[in-house]
This record gives sequence, structure tokens and C-alpha cells, in this order.
Amino acid sequence: MIGGALAILVLSFVPMLIYAAILWWLDRYEKEPLGLLTLAFIWGALPSVVLALIMQLVLDVPLTSVQDSSQLTYELLGASVVAPLTEEGIKAVALLLLLLLLRHQIDSPLDGLIYGGMVGFGFAAVENIFYLFGAYSGGGLGSVIGLAFLRAGVFGLNHAMYTGFTGLGVALALEVRHGLLKVALPVAGLAAAVATHALHNALATVASYAGGLALLAAVLVDWSGVLALIGVAFGTFFLERRRIIAYGQALVQVNTLSPDELNVLKSTFQRRLARLDLLFRGDVQRWWKIRRYHQKVTKAAFAWHRLQQGDTRARPRLVRLEQEFRQLRGELTAQA
Repeated sequence: MIGGALAILVLSFVPMLIYAAILWWLDRYEKEPLGLLTLAFIWGALPSVVLALIMQLVLDVPLTSVQDSSQLTYELLGASVVAPLTEEGIKAVALLLLLLLLRHQIDSPLDGLIYGGMVGFGFAAVENIFYLFGAYSGGGLGSVIGLAFLRAGVFGLNHAMYTGFTGLGVALALEVRHGLLKVALPVAGLAAAVATHALHNALATVASYAGGLALLAAVLVDWSGVLALIGVAFGTFFLERRRIIAYGQALVQVNTLSPDELNVLKSTFQRRLARLDLLFRGDVQRWWKIRRYHQKVTKAAFAWHRLQQGDTRARPRLVRLEQEFRQLRGELTAQA
């Protein structure tokens, strides 16, 4: 029993943590704070699961009247209406709090995808535990491995995709100035999360009755959504690069940066090469400073872009970041 429980925990959490690490790696220019990412994962893993379960138990009471007339209708209502609304609604709370309290951490659409994905991976890890324990009690370790292949492998990115849509909507709300769009975009993101979640659950429910064709449809639909968000992530990488170049060129014009420094700043490869060179030379202090310098300039570029778009709240942050990276640049120049 202990071995089975350990296997379930490993199969539930390890794939989600690997996916989360890959998602974190995709944030090439300016990594989000690990503390906030951890909190997002925990929100998905604990409060979201508990609160969604309570809400589903409450909402299941009126649905039982349908069960006597049609078991399939009862299951579809629970899986495709109640579950998506409760789970995506609760998961979205973390992203809403991020928007209201820590909006400066969301610098581009990619950041919204990352925070949404982290919440989703946390939720999926704990949800998998429940399903895998059910499989273990019904068919032993063999059933656990088979179900884990589906839930952590084939459909392992689903919850991150659902909440990624919500996160994308939240991040896009910071990209626009029109008041109506600022409200509509997060709502549209949440609606996309609920819709994709509902469609998957409907197909999975039908597959339990009708067999493989519905399951294949679920795979195709889910991976279409995943690939769409991956495309957005890669597109955002180039968007961030353009913003860094635009800001860097403005700094070059006033002799705050040299063209060579801009060439390093706009390339994630050149940044890492510069840092590795210092590490190989054993200069840990300068490595740490240049890492912080790159981070501050990047954050300043994003704040500068927001200010250029009319977001006056970005001005104090830009001033502070520019003071910080200029000080770091002076220290690095003095130590050269």
C-alpha cells in the first residue's frame, strides 16, 4: 500500500513539476519571481481543489433529480457545466489578485500564460491523486500506470491550458487602454478557459460510453488549444525582444547604453554567454550584478513601453528601475 501511494504521488506531481519547469524556462528575458510562481502552483493545488470540490458537492444536490431519468445527462451536466465553472472560477481568483495587487509583475502576455499555467499545474497534480487512488483501489498498480499515462501524459497540459487562457486575458487587459476592453479581455479569457474545459469533459464523458472516437476528438481538440498557446508564447518572445530593442535604442541615443551593450541585451544567448564567461572566471560577484543589471533593464523596457502607451502608473516604476540599473552599470564598469 505504501509503495502504491508513493507511486501515485510521484506520477501525480513529478510530471506537473517538470511541465512547470519547462514553462518557467520559456520566460527567456525576465524570469518571474520563484516565490510568486510557487504561490500560484500552491493556489492551484490546495485552495482551488478544496473550494471547487465543496462547490461541486453543493451544486450536485439539484442535479440528482436528473440522474433518475438519464445518467448520461447527469454526468454531462456535472462534468461539462459544474466542474468547468467552479474549477476555472476558483483558479481565476489567483490571477485576478495578481492583476489587482501585483500588476507590475505582468509585463507581457507571456507572464499571464505562465502564472495561469502554474495554477493549472498545481490543480492537475492534486486532482490526479484522487483519480489515481481511485484507479488503484479498482485495478491495482497497472490501472494507475495506464490512467497516469492519459492524465499526466496525453492530457497533462490541459489544466495549464485552461487557466492559461484566463491568464492571457488578464495580461492582455494591461496591454490596452480602452476601459471596456480592460474588463472584456479577462472575461473572454475566463470564458475560453471554461469553454475548453467543458468541451474536454464532454468528450471524455461521451468516450466512457461510446468509445475511442470521442477520446480521439478530445486529444485533437485539447492539443489544438495547447499548440495555440505555445504559438502565443513564442510570439510573445519576439514581442518582448522588440520592446527591449526600442527602449535600448532610446538609451543609446542619450549615451546611456552603448550599441554593443544593446546587442547583448536584445539576445538571450549573448546574455547567458556574458554571464557564463564571468562564472568560468570565478567572478561570482560580477556575475550576480550583471544578472541583476540585465533584469532591471528588461523590466525598465517593459515599463517604458507601458508609459509610451499612456499608462502613467508605469512612470514611478520606470524611474526607480532606471536608477537601479544605472547604479549597477556604474559598479560593473568600475570593476571591469
